[in-house]
Amino acid sequence: MRCETVIRGGIVYDGSGAPPRRADVGIAGGRIVALAPESEAAAVEGERVLDARGLALAPGFIDLHSHSDWILPQADHGRILAPLLEQGITTIVTGNCGFSPAPVEPRSAQLLQDGSELVRDRALPFEWRTHREFLDRLAAAPLALNVAHLAGHGSIRLAVMGDRFEPARDGDVAAMGQWVREAMEAGCIGLSTGLGYAPGMFASPSELTALAAIAAEYGALFTSHVRAYSWISPFFSLNPLRWRAHNLRALDEILAVGRGAGARLQVSHLIFVGRATWRTQRDAIVAIERARDAGLDVAFDTFPYTAGNTTIRVVYPPWAQHGLPDNLASPLVRARVRTELRVLRRLIAIDVSDIQLLHAVEPTLAYLEGKRFDEIGALLGLDPLDAYFHVTRASGAKARVMLFQYSGSAEDEHALRDTLTHPLNAVETDTILTSRGHHNPASFGTFPRLLGHYARELGLLSLPAAIHKATGLPAERARLIGRGLLREGYAADLVLFDTATIDGPADFDVPDARPRGLHAVLVNGTIVVEDGRYGGACHGALLRRG
Repeated sequence: MRCETVIRGGIVYDGSGAPPRRADVGIAGGRIVALAPESEAAAVEGERVLDARGLALAPGFIDLHSHSDWILPQADHGRILAPLLEQGITTIVTGNCGFSPAPVEPRSAQLLQDGSELVRDRALPFEWRTHREFLDRLAAAPLALNVAHLAGHGSIRLAVMGDRFEPARDGDVAAMGQWVREAMEAGCIGLSTGLGYAPGMFASPSELTALAAIAAEYGALFTSHVRAYSWISPFFSLNPLRWRAHNLRALDEILAVGRGAGARLQVSHLIFVGRATWRTQRDAIVAIERARDAGLDVAFDTFPYTAGNTTIRVVYPPWAQHGLPDNLASPLVRARVRTELRVLRRLIAIDVSDIQLLHAVEPTLAYLEGKRFDEIGALLGLDPLDAYFHVTRASGAKARVMLFQYSGSAEDEHALRDTLTHPLNAVETDTILTSRGHHNPASFGTFPRLLGHYARELGLLSLPAAIHKATGLPAERARLIGRGLLREGYAADLVLFDTATIDGPADFDVPDARPRGLHAVLVNGTIVVEDGRYGGACHGALLRRG
């Protein structure tokens, strides 16, 4: 067989979790057209031949939880998102945590613009209104990676309700339902929620169930950043007679929504925030396992780090969210917030010293990026919490931060490791990658770190199992047809790497360290990364539902 490209003699990990085998892979028209065992190697010839002897060949990694949809409309998005390709990611699932660039209505355009400051490089022109128009815009322009998109519940809520941060009325839910249906018809692969953020935090279970049921009609995925990831939070009561850790109550809530809607549920970035929450990890896993055993199609995802990027708003209670910068101008508001946060940080065992400023938004504060808030307080001559209030106000509550003590620390990773290696867990980045500010190491090293540190060095899972978590499993969850496996007829999204040296050295001190051991990446049959470097080619595709 004559092919455009042949990858010769590689050790093939097909993404299913099966043991590897040596084979030649033939590529034509962007797809795998031949997968020949070593004994039949001569049967496959190509115009270009890559020598893969001694190297592993796997499907391209699929990032099930990305926030790069706010970068994709930029013509130079490939330059900004190059670290994703250079760690082997060929497909991203965008629109997560309830926040997506569509739909756009006059009442929501400025809210979207303001709320997206932490995830974008520059203001978006919003040359679209509907989900279909947004997807058509992506499909018409060159894409550096493959993109599958979730409709964001929060963005839909803003389009319908504007800045009414309150429970939805029946008419509001009906109008939101029309947008969900439009998104599914346009080709979005599912609906996402961000219940820890405004406006999603104001959604009732009945609202969520009604909207998830529409996604379920289309066989689409329903994903959720749940209401709480710490054992105590502002979202649930403290009734000692009916006590259950708040993160477990949040999980119970979304599992009930999934059951009520008949939806395929994906719990986003299953993390345990604060040292005091780590002990709930086993109970959370058991709740998910029991729901699955009872018939709910549910799984989860996580990232291999003990910190994650988020908005500076994340620590503030719901009552303070609307008009937060102005609220913080009031001494009474600051005093109330200080009291509530003091109680929370003692109970959760997390402090502002566990929060790092990634992007200040306000240019005069850029010198503080990369520092934790105890350091920032010392530089500003302020108490650390007052420093947090100051940066919140100066940034218009748009700053990006890194929150530590997620499922562990440098000294204790047992909660992270148990979650990471669970059969229902898919690995993702949850990174916010822009050209500004201090980086999240997940942008540079997530998947190489999984394969190198956790699989090879620690032996927590086999290499085929680790690759499955990065390829076949997320493709199955998102129903990305013809992706995620190295098989004939599938898209030629491929990663070539050295199993002995693959690693992601990026860490919180040097977050932009490049991966080691990764030789080449192909997107739809075209080599876009050679010798670990992205060359600028755009050969991605928009992947619509079905």
